[in-house]
Amino acid sequence: MTSAPNRSPGRPRLFDEEKTLDELTAVFWQKGYSNTSMADLVEASGVHKSSLYSTFGSKDELFATVLRRYMASRMETFSTLIARAGPGIDGIHSFLEMLCRDAADGSNQNGCLLVASSSELCGTTPGFENFGPQYRQALRDQLRKLVASVESETNPNHDITERRTNLLLGFLLGLDVATRGRADAGEIGLLIDGMHGTVDTWQTTPHQ
Repeated sequence: MTSAPNRSPGRPRLFDEEKTLDELTAVFWQKGYSNTSMADLVEASGVHKSSLYSTFGSKDELFATVLRRYMASRMETFSTLIARAGPGIDGIHSFLEMLCRDAADGSNQNGCLLVASSSELCGTTPGFENFGPQYRQALRDQLRKLVASVESETNPNHDITERRTNLLLGFLLGLDVATRGRADAGEIGLLIDGMHGTVDTWQTTPHQ
């Protein structure tokens, strides 16, 4: 992953860069990369096109900045949720309930920006070419912490932990797709209940 090129110093910026990135992220998130024009970004942010270019670079470079920033925020959120959920089977159930409330409250029906973008662009954004695999690996690393807490500290089974981590990862990615597909609270609840049932078997499944 490469960083955006350094911009030559010029007139002081007359806008809040973080607030502007929030606004630009919302546009990309709603419309997708290909359907978002520079005119859309100018209108949403109120920042002149030349200022956007001088601060963030091209549309590709801007989108890479948006994705890197979004992924860092997303991982911070998951880390917080996992810490709040606690260890063991009960912790995974608590984590799923927090996901259910977040997915079903209707405040964000766009799903995960990284999941949607990797499907649209297949990781072609300069400066963030492999953002799809990078996101999945970062999320896998977060989920592994939660799943590993189920295993006995005196008798860990790393193979089972990895399988369960990948299963939970696949579930979260599918949940994001369902959310972006405007699944209602009832459908989200059915998906979460299915995962709860699967997690319940983990406390009785013997190591193989």
